[in-house]
Amino acid sequence: MPRSEPNDIDGKSPPFDQFTSLQPLATSRGGRRAVESARHRLYVARDKRSRTSVLIKLTSKPGLVYQHSLTNEIASLSTINRELPDSRQFPVLVEHGSLRDGRVYLITSLFDEFPLATAISPERMPARIVAHLMTAIEIARALEQLHGLEIYHVDLNPMNVLYRTEKDKPVIRIVDFESSYERTRHSTGVSYNPSTTPGYSAPEVSVQPPDGRSDLFSLGAVLYTMVAGFQWTWEAEVDKCVSADQEIDPELRGILLTAVDPNPDKRYASVREFHAALAAYLEQIWPGRSW
Repeated sequence: MPRSEPNDIDGKSPPFDQFTSLQPLATSRGGRRAVESARHRLYVARDKRSRTSVLIKLTSKPGLVYQHSLTNEIASLSTINRELPDSRQFPVLVEHGSLRDGRVYLITSLFDEFPLATAISPERMPARIVAHLMTAIEIARALEQLHGLEIYHVDLNPMNVLYRTEKDKPVIRIVDFESSYERTRHSTGVSYNPSTTPGYSAPEVSVQPPDGRSDLFSLGAVLYTMVAGFQWTWEAEVDKCVSADQEIDPELRGILLTAVDPNPDKRYASVREFHAALAAYLEQIWPGRSW
């Protein structure tokens, strides 16, 4: 990486001198181009001390606007790691701080799984409906842990859920907590202005504090994407697309419509209730298992 780039990492200076094999995270893990956004850049490296792989997020410029999202993620992950020390569904915060030029950095464990988006077929695959439901249930289980801490992800989408299968069962991780809402912090006056993903973030998050129903909306949209593909995202709002979709079993369509209702008061009261509805439906179409 050329030294002339203003946002590069000096691997010989703290804290990055503790890592080897430092390089930009590829656009896809088979590529080489760095992932960039207006807010931060991403790198991967190997920790010299633990020999484990880590993910490094570094704000692209100094300043409060650029720092806000990373400092919010740092605070939420600190709570998650403290309260859920044995959970494997969320990143482990390794280190964080500020560089001399004012840029904020965040170093977390690096998961091997790919984004769920890479496993979603562009065409419908009815034979995979059981796998899709099992994946949604595993995401719901992770969200239930999170909501028990009164932390809400707010920006759940197919890129922020990592996924693989192990012995025909889904393994999921939830990452990217920059937009997360932690009631203990944010309800006492801490600034909150989250970035969101159109189509996946609940409509109410721009006008009121989010709660578990906000992540429920996002999970419903993620499940619909697994079932129907990404086409709906550039056609209309998810509730309208689900309502008009005649290829989905009517019972599942009803479950999804309750999850993605634009009015949070008309959704399931919690992700746990959505989980129960999915489990009951899955038991009907593939009985004899424990969900």
